[in-house]
Amino acid sequence: MENFENEIQRSYEDFIFIPTMMFKSIGYDFLYQPKPKWQDMLMRVYFFLGLASHYYIIYYLMLRIIQWDTLAGDPVTIVRYAEIFFLLLNSETKVATFLFYRKRIRELITKLQMVFPGSDSERRYYNVNSFYWPRVIRYGVYYFCFVVLLLIFGPCLQSTCIYLYQRCTIGNQAKFPYLRAYPMKVSFDSNSPLNYVFSQILEFTSTHFFMTFNIGTDVWIMCLSAQICMHFAYLGRQLSSYNPSEERSIEDCEFLVSVVQKHKYVIGFHKELNNIFGILLAYNLFATASTLCCVAFYTIVCGFNLNGVSFLSYFISCAAQFYMVCYYGQQLIDLVGLQEKIRIRVLNKSVNENFRLQSEALPNAAYSQTWYNGSPAYRKQLLLIMLNTDKPVVLSAKGIIIISLDTFKNMMNITYRFFAIMRRVLDD
Repeated sequence: MENFENEIQRSYEDFIFIPTMMFKSIGYDFLYQPKPKWQDMLMRVYFFLGLASHYYIIYYLMLRIIQWDTLAGDPVTIVRYAEIFFLLLNSETKVATFLFYRKRIRELITKLQMVFPGSDSERRYYNVNSFYWPRVIRYGVYYFCFVVLLLIFGPCLQSTCIYLYQRCTIGNQAKFPYLRAYPMKVSFDSNSPLNYVFSQILEFTSTHFFMTFNIGTDVWIMCLSAQICMHFAYLGRQLSSYNPSEERSIEDCEFLVSVVQKHKYVIGFHKELNNIFGILLAYNLFATASTLCCVAFYTIVCGFNLNGVSFLSYFISCAAQFYMVCYYGQQLIDLVGLQEKIRIRVLNKSVNENFRLQSEALPNAAYSQTWYNGSPAYRKQLLLIMLNTDKPVVLSAKGIIIISLDTFKNMMNITYRFFAIMRRVLDD
């Protein structure tokens, strides 16, 4: 209990640190934070280098697909190209969406910053730390970045291992295989030391660019969703802990008016989040399912080698990435914060007595208070609040697809069925 009370409450900057740093790593200072001019120039140069590399890779991917003779008759290569195609298409959609809505996203971030609790006592009452990035989510982001690096540099590492093995077995006849992360040929021959190094730099900058937008957009969605959950939870606690009285009818009704106003304000945040990312979430479901199916097939074909292990790791990271988004979508539905048991002190009880509380939905919070002690006007307004706030708050694509843990389960069921079918076909 003592450690909980002395725990430093997270600031707003702590919440946005991870997504901000991810975009800064590709040279995109999304929030225009102050920095030296030389640093700003270097970031801009790297950003445009990554952008150019990205579209260079896309151009040659599409060119090789159009030149069907390079793929015809090889189902493994076709699936490999399909996996890269869906991945790039998903990332490209997120790049376009994020850049198109960047001003509205900044405005939403600014509005949430304005209502973020300022003092330490307010943050404790909001239970800010319980809505901060869970350790499993942070490790999931780190794991995704590690897997991307493994996929990029794995072929180079495998080429080096093969070459060293050949040097030990056949001596001077050893040849460096020049394996690459992308299967398509580009505008130059990479089978020479200098060109191979250049191709690795090109593939790294391109992958770093579009994969950062790929996961970074989802991380921003999670960041904003967590804060919206925090405000809903705070309103629920504020309403459930209020003790009305018939003698304070006017004050009680004014309190309900303030709660309704805050609730409408938070609902506005949620609607804006859905309007910005709604369609993107629906497409993300389709693209993730397609990518997982392709990666699953390619992993079966590769078998147990470095390439196969790399793609198996990537399969896990893709599933984990979509799970994280569905996790926060489920929290908005349940309005139960991050499912952590939060210990807070009961103000009217002894120091050593405390209880565990989870945030409740607003109607349940209204019912759980001592509403029967309030005036008839208060109870009538409270009933209206319960009727008007009983609809679940969800992340959805214009109401078509609801992002929740059930969505993740259905997607994994589809992937497993595809995996089982392909495994049976290959065995036969």
